[in-house]
Amino acid sequence: MAGAATCLVALLGACGGGEAPANEALDESENLADITLERRWVLKSDGLTEGSETLGVELTLPKNYRWAKLEVEGADGAQVVEKNDAGVFAAAVPVAELEPGEHRVVVRSRSSNRVLGTATFVVSAALYVVVSTDWDDTRMSDAYLARMEGLRQGHPGLKITQFFAPFHYTDPQVSPARKQEIDAWIKEQRDQHGDEIGVHIHGWCHFIETTGVPCKTKETFYKDDGSGYTTILAAYSEPEMTAILAEAVRVFDDHGLGRPTSFRAGGWTASADTLRALATTGFTVDTSAVPADTWLASWKAYDLYSWTTTHWDGITETSQPYFPLGDNPAEPDPLRGIPVLEVPDNGVLVDYVRGEDMTMIYDLNHDGGPLEEPTLYQVGWHPPNFSGEYLARMEMALSHVDEHLFDKDLGPAVYVNISELTKVWR
Repeated sequence: MAGAATCLVALLGACGGGEAPANEALDESENLADITLERRWVLKSDGLTEGSETLGVELTLPKNYRWAKLEVEGADGAQVVEKNDAGVFAAAVPVAELEPGEHRVVVRSRSSNRVLGTATFVVSAALYVVVSTDWDDTRMSDAYLARMEGLRQGHPGLKITQFFAPFHYTDPQVSPARKQEIDAWIKEQRDQHGDEIGVHIHGWCHFIETTGVPCKTKETFYKDDGSGYTTILAAYSEPEMTAILAEAVRVFDDHGLGRPTSFRAGGWTASADTLRALATTGFTVDTSAVPADTWLASWKAYDLYSWTTTHWDGITETSQPYFPLGDNPAEPDPLRGIPVLEVPDNGVLVDYVRGEDMTMIYDLNHDGGPLEEPTLYQVGWHPPNFSGEYLARMEMALSHVDEHLFDKDLGPAVYVNISELTKVWR
């Protein structure tokens, strides 16, 4: 009776247990499992991106398998999964502690440990894409606004950091009605599409004179036409720039644009005094650093080129966010004496780079594989001269970005507003 009972237990175990050993012994292939991963790309947490704790896995096996064992190759632990009523094995494998790189989910037989199939996925830091605009003025037709709207339609995940101009409201060449139209348009981009509204300042005298600071025009990066538009912004001292920025913040508040936290100087001409004034007035991000030596060569005959190449010496197409050194803002300060994050304009603006150039700069920052650290790629344009040609250039650049979008499970690229980066580079 004892032997019969043992036999009965064994038979019951075979009937109610996993795969039959006799059948499994016939399996010669390592591709018995048909594996589907929840996604191929997994991002690491970094303060802005909340990385996944687990990765969903579903698989099917031949009918004689009731159990399967799943693990991530090289990681601790494995889990045994039972087939559900639909004939599918479903599990969530832990991925939060994995290092950046390519990893494999391995499916094994529970009894023999034979490999039944594998599937690969990639763990990466995020590639943050900042698309920004410099509103040098608002003297333009609706055709330019329409081009920007069209660009967004072709890239529905796009966020734009709009470096808008407080001098829009003081420009005597823009009618009151047009000022209201542009004001409504920029707010719509914020409210409907999630754009950030930052501050862009050229030294237009019609705005500077409202701040209590005398307008300067002789310190120009191009030609002194008396307007102040081409004034090197660094010509203004820290107290003067503090007053100018405080007025810009007030103008934004009065017109319901919100409290700005990001800034780019006209002509990229921000100095350490400018950055200290930004910190004093509550800004957290500057993006005036630019790889001028290569991409601003068309300005070689003018002070814009000599000023930017000297001031931003060392900034390249792969420069990443940093906190600037007080006596040389092109270098990082480990002590963070100026608490303003410098986010390099490493892809420049479309006036100076072709579509092919922007895709090349993207590839310099992301070669298509996993990234070890969070990485920035920034491109943009000037709304007042956003021509059909410039639109085509941007379409090429953003189409290349879209080929690597995390939302589409194609890579680590994520569209963000620029001030969000302070959660990553803290």
